[in-house]
Amino acid sequence: MGKHYKILILVFFALSLSVQNSFGQCTDVDKERKKSLLGNAVYDNYRQTYIKNAKDPYDIEFRVDLLKNFNFKLIFDMKAKSEGVIVKLFDVGEDGKEVGNLLYQSSEDIMTENATFEIQFEAPKTKLLVKYEVKDETYEGCVLFMLGVYLRDKKAKKTKKK
Repeated sequence: MGKHYKILILVFFALSLSVQNSFGQCTDVDKERKKSLLGNAVYDNYRQTYIKNAKDPYDIEFRVDLLKNFNFKLIFDMKAKSEGVIVKLFDVGEDGKEVGNLLYQSSEDIMTENATFEIQFEAPKTKLLVKYEVKDETYEGCVLFMLGVYLRDKKAKKTKKK
């Protein structure tokens, strides 16, 4: 019985390491981290995407609903990402099907010292397509996407008459 017990413990240990390594890189985001990443923008939502090990290139896509004509701040935290991930943003037609103009490409941008890409813009449409292009021979990792919105000042600015 002692021999089987040791084997069972070894198998359980190996399985727990495997699960921890595959999902341990995507961790919860606390309020302080959200605030430090977004600054003055008001937190809207976030998404963590697990990047799996692959021999061949593949894409991961998701859509984000926006408020038209509001200013947004998008953060892509690449600290835990694998090499070979390019972020692209496209506007999407009102029907939600037609992908429009390329709005952003991370390979044409400079990453901050905190390993993030920070994009600020006024939403041209109400939907945005986020696409991660994962290159071949990549390693496991995690990409954190966070969305914040800049709220408009509700009080009208008073001007002095001379």
